[in-house]
Amino acid sequence: MKKQTKLLIILTSILFLFSNLNKAQVGIGTPNPVSSAMLDITAGNKGLLIPRIALTSTTDVATIPSPANGLLIWNNGLGGVSATGFYFWNNSQWNQMATVTTAPPSSGSWSTSGNNAGTYSGANTNLSLGTSTNDDLIFKVNTAIAGRLGANNSIGFGSSSNASQNAIAIGNNSNAAYQATAIGYTAKADNNEATAIGKNTTASGYQSLAIGYGAQTASNGETAVGFQSKTSGQNSTALGSGATAQGQNSSAIGYNASTFQYNAIVIGDNNANVGIGTSTPNTTAKLDVNGQYKLGNLGTVQKNQISFEVWPGVSINNLPAGKTTTLNITIPTGFIPSTTKATINVTPANDFAGNSTFSISNPRLTSTSNITINLTNIAGNAESLNSAHFYVTINEF
Repeated sequence: MKKQTKLLIILTSILFLFSNLNKAQVGIGTPNPVSSAMLDITAGNKGLLIPRIALTSTTDVATIPSPANGLLIWNNGLGGVSATGFYFWNNSQWNQMATVTTAPPSSGSWSTSGNNAGTYSGANTNLSLGTSTNDDLIFKVNTAIAGRLGANNSIGFGSSSNASQNAIAIGNNSNAAYQATAIGYTAKADNNEATAIGKNTTASGYQSLAIGYGAQTASNGETAVGFQSKTSGQNSTALGSGATAQGQNSSAIGYNASTFQYNAIVIGDNNANVGIGTSTPNTTAKLDVNGQYKLGNLGTVQKNQISFEVWPGVSINNLPAGKTTTLNITIPTGFIPSTTKATINVTPANDFAGNSTFSISNPRLTSTSNITINLTNIAGNAESLNSAHFYVTINEF
């Protein structure tokens, strides 16, 4: 009878266990496992200890043969994989689970929520991004180096960029020497403290500056600014597209301006019209100065130099020999000076009818629109004059 009772108890227990398994819920430490869980472990002072394995490699299939995707272990670091931690099997390899250390914002750490309050720029803050050793901080894209913050205070970004001590190189294949700056694709600041900015720029001179596509400097202290501008004379300057300054201390300014002479300053190419004080220089003049100017060490300040050609009306009949009369010349519109303070030069043209019989003297401004000259009969007889043709220059000061 006792044996039958024991057997009944065992069978009842087995049936109860299978009844729980059919519910797909197993509870350890709890009589009411969560309905959505296959296994519900409840404890107040104990944890779950995952199997500890010594992985020989991240592709180890000998320690655990035929591991299933999702299989979880703890690598104890005693095998070929030294990094301890949780690993799971997926895509034919053991993958380490990432670990995240968090701290409240009040401790000075960064928060992923972005809600840190206060300022963290003080010397004692523990907010930082970088290395804790004297090594470069390297940035990679698709496993290739894309940037480097050097332990020598250099900054390099871009494929194959290279920055020496205290230098900056930004752009693919850029290169910067000591304390130099190179910014742009293949930009090269090959000498100390040089600056190259732009694609294919090259600053080869000490403390030289090259800015613009293909701009080049070759010697110390040079400046080349503009598309394919070039300098090759110490302290020379080329400003403008295609400008070239190859003489020491020379300057070439403007489109295709070029000089090979020492200490020379050249503005523009052969087709240039230079304007000073005007945005629309006269296209028939190489230099158009709108305003006062001074020529020479002892020269005085001038306002305007005005030249024009004129055919004034004249009617002189039988002027006795040696006698003088006056002739008024009206100044054409567009050539009128601002004041009467000026010197006047009136020259007869080759076809002036009185070239052999009349002399010109005492030209003067009687108003800003009129010039008066003296005509003297220099022939031995009385002479008449009915036409005139003069070249006039007014120097206003």
